[in-house]
Amino acid sequence: MAEETKEVVETEREQASTQEQSETAEKTFTQEELDAIIQKEKGKAKRAAEKEYKAKLDEAEKLRQMNAEQKAEYEAKKQADYIAELEAKINRSGLEKEASKMLSEGGIVPDEEILGFVVKDDAESTQEAVNSFTALVNDLAGKKVNTLLKGKTPQKVEQTTAGVLTKEQFDRMGYKDRNELIQNNPELYATLKGQ
Repeated sequence: MAEETKEVVETEREQASTQEQSETAEKTFTQEELDAIIQKEKGKAKRAAEKEYKAKLDEAEKLRQMNAEQKAEYEAKKQADYIAELEAKINRSGLEKEASKMLSEGGIVPDEEILGFVVKDDAESTQEAVNSFTALVNDLAGKKVNTLLKGKTPQKVEQTTAGVLTKEQFDRMGYKDRNELIQNNPELYATLKGQ
C-alpha cells in the first residue's frame, strides 16, 4: 500500500518537474542536473509519503491500544472537532457575506483581500473592523480628492479697451471680453475682426 502511494507521488512529482522544465525553455540543463533535480524531488515525495504513512500507523496503533470506551471517546472528540471546524467555516461565511454588504453600502467594492482583512471571529468585531476600514478609506479618498483639486487660480489676462488694442490681444480675448468690446466700441471690433 505504502509503496503504491510512493510510486504515484513519485510519478506525479516527475511529471510536474518535467512540465516546469519544459515551461522554462530558456534555460537548458545537463543530464546530471536533471538527474539531481529528479532525485531531490523523489526524496521530498518519499519523505512526505513516509511522514503521512507513519502518522496513519501511529493513529492505528493508538486505536489498537485503546479499549472500547476510550475508542468511543476518541471518535466523539474527533467528531466534535470536525463539527466545530464546520461551524467555524459556516460562521465565517456568514460574516463575510455581512461584511461584504456593509462594505458595499459604504461605497467600497469588497474583494477577498479586503474581506480577509476586515472579517473577524465574531459579528461585533467584524462590524467594528468594517466601520474603521470604511472610515479610513473614505478619509483617504477625501484627502486625495482635495489634493487633486488644489491648484492655482488661473490669472485673468488683462484686456485694455481704453487704449490701442492689437490684433494679437483681440485674438486672445474671450467671448465675454469680445461682447463688451462690441457693445462699447463697435467700430474697433469691426476693424479688428476684419483684419
